[in-house]
Amino acid sequence: MTGQAQRCRLLELPPELRDAIFEFALTSDKTLVTFRLDTYQRDSYTQATQPPLTRVSRQLRHESIPIYYAANDFVLHTEGIKAENARRWLECNERYLLRLRRVSLWVRYASSTNAGSSSQGALSVGMKRDVAAGCWKVDDDWRWITVLRKPAALERDAEFLIQRLRSLLVNESTSYLNAEGFVGLMLELRGQYVKEKIG
Repeated sequence: MTGQAQRCRLLELPPELRDAIFEFALTSDKTLVTFRLDTYQRDSYTQATQPPLTRVSRQLRHESIPIYYAANDFVLHTEGIKAENARRWLECNERYLLRLRRVSLWVRYASSTNAGSSSQGALSVGMKRDVAAGCWKVDDDWRWITVLRKPAALERDAEFLIQRLRSLLVNESTSYLNAEGFVGLMLELRGQYVKEKIG
């Protein structure tokens, strides 16, 4: 077959079937994080790097990359070096941010006695993009991210974060968040949470 392009049988399938295959192949069984993982986190999470399938050919990339971003849950950390990693990831992936459907924001827990110091735990609040309405909606559910025991009255902190996130996502400019918009959201949510804990 020298000099001839080799056939790609995958691309000969109907588009609907290819999309189903891409979704199956590109949906991670782990949550994708946009920051460097600590060793103990590798069992539950994985780095948000584009899979090899999205780099096979231009046509496969064109068809599969939107499915990768739409099918997975991406985590943005709101504090420290992990927030800086998340900012870089957002900037590098800016052209695909409109494809995101599920994002979780991790906010490091702050005690009311020492809100400025970091703890070993974080609260995760999630948001989903309603494709039909074109806007982000905040989940009612939250999670405690650590192996440590939950602090007392953690539910109050989670409710505060959920309500603050909802208030930050009410206007039109947050329907289609770019990298700068996501970073602003992360910083504002973290800042309001620390201010609430100090006050």
